[in-house]
Amino acid sequence: MTVGADNPDAGLAKRVLAFAGLPFLSLITPFLFLPILARVAGADAWVAIAVSQSIGAFVALFISLGYNTVGPALVALAPANERPKLLATSIRVRSMILVPGAIVAAVLAALIAPESNRLEAAIMAIAIALSGMSSSWFMIGLGRASLIALYEIVPRIVATLAAVPFLIVLGQVIWYPALLLVASVVSVAAYSLRTVGLRTLVDRRSGEFGRVWQHNRAAATTELASGAYNSLAVTFVSLVAPAAQTARYVSGDKLYRIGQYSVSALGNSLQGWVVEDARRHFTRRARRSFLLHFALGFAGLVMFVTLGPWLSAMLFGDVVAIDLATAAGFGFATLFIALGTTLGRITLVGLSARREFMTSVLLAAAIGIPAVLVLASQFGAAGGAWGLAIGEFVSVTAQSIFLASKWKATAREVA
Repeated sequence: MTVGADNPDAGLAKRVLAFAGLPFLSLITPFLFLPILARVAGADAWVAIAVSQSIGAFVALFISLGYNTVGPALVALAPANERPKLLATSIRVRSMILVPGAIVAAVLAALIAPESNRLEAAIMAIAIALSGMSSSWFMIGLGRASLIALYEIVPRIVATLAAVPFLIVLGQVIWYPALLLVASVVSVAAYSLRTVGLRTLVDRRSGEFGRVWQHNRAAATTELASGAYNSLAVTFVSLVAPAAQTARYVSGDKLYRIGQYSVSALGNSLQGWVVEDARRHFTRRARRSFLLHFALGFAGLVMFVTLGPWLSAMLFGDVVAIDLATAAGFGFATLFIALGTTLGRITLVGLSARREFMTSVLLAAAIGIPAVLVLASQFGAAGGAWGLAIGEFVSVTAQSIFLASKWKATAREVA
């Protein structure tokens, strides 16, 4: 009998460290570049890059077709010889919407960004949109953090570091999005060809897109709704708030992404683990996931409130630093997104309650988007941050209600 069979939590610490350690480096690396960008390139470039990242991230959710949500569990539960076929199918169907999606991202970014940095914004939007073709969900399902490091993280780190001297010496921002674009193309192509092979990739099947959409539509709708009030929050704030307040919101958003991606890294490490072994340890592991995510989210809240204003001033300058009210809004958003990750993406999806997960996120979008727009127009950066937190709180509340109902139904079935 194996150790894992005796102890369902065996290897958890190693798994979390593997999935969270190197991704954390990828989060820290841009902070070698962003403080220079904020000080050297000026407010227009600062806002242009942030807006284009916001738009690109939302379009990437279209391109990903829900695989970030359903993919890890599909891979974890599939026989080993069937897994490459899952990846090949996903690449073929996602590639069908890649080009139109990238064009839309570039055009929107160029239209919304400040006039002086429209080209940089368009290229950055395309680079971020390409993340919709990422195979990280497949690597998560395999439980192979090393693959994520090699094919997803290292190329971005290299691209970011390579852009620094161009900005410092030449004052050119365009190299940052351009190098990220190249890194994205290389990483996606390299892993796809390594795992599947060119012949299988081009072996398109009739009706394939329709079948994938039928299976993934709830997850895709969920991700798009979440992105509407999360990924696009920077864009919404830029549309209704003064430029100075938008720049401050962007500073808070950069710190918030550390919290968000840290939560995502923890969720990635646990998503496949919770449903492994034919879900025999699901309840125990789901509870452990909740405790770990709550601890991480609460730590994020405390750090935002105590260090947020000082850290943003130190990194990005006093001109675009956030105040305590903005920091608190982002802090609560971090706590709620951590809880939403474990309750929704891990537990509800693990229980095959995808419609309930989708409903909770749709409710959050229906309330969160107006909250961001209205509050940002009235209170600037702080209003945008609290609007974001309100959306995440609505999602967590709905997910809690759905989960309570699920547990009661399961208890009645057992009785």
